[in-house]
Amino acid sequence: MLERKLLRFIVVGGICFTTNLLVLYVGTAILGFHYLASMATSIVVANSLGWTMNRHWTFLRSDLPWWVEYCRYMSISFSSTMISLALMIFCVSLLGLHYLFASAVIAACMMMLNFVAHRDWSFTHSRRGSPRS
Repeated sequence: MLERKLLRFIVVGGICFTTNLLVLYVGTAILGFHYLASMATSIVVANSLGWTMNRHWTFLRSDLPWWVEYCRYMSISFSSTMISLALMIFCVSLLGLHYLFASAVIAACMMMLNFVAHRDWSFTHSRRGSPRS
């Protein structure tokens, strides 16, 4: 059961990563938005897609209201982004690691952290309810 959820989480992450790049490209190169505006939009779009897919496919919802799930999901995603940026500065500027290597290591670590956080908090089930499989 855990392996299936983790695999689905990884697939959703890949789809969201691709969506993020696509929205960033379309917003900047095609629509002419400033790249930071495109990036902010791509983050919201990709994370909203991730919440929807994880809610309906990976974790199969919780017994929480949808808006509580969404707020929890987005808070973890935003926190994860801030932690990743801080780790990137640490690994590249202080440790001297190559930025691509650092990014890959950070992404792998954050993926596991995010999986556990979303499983145990964003899509949690109360003691009364049982998780849907």
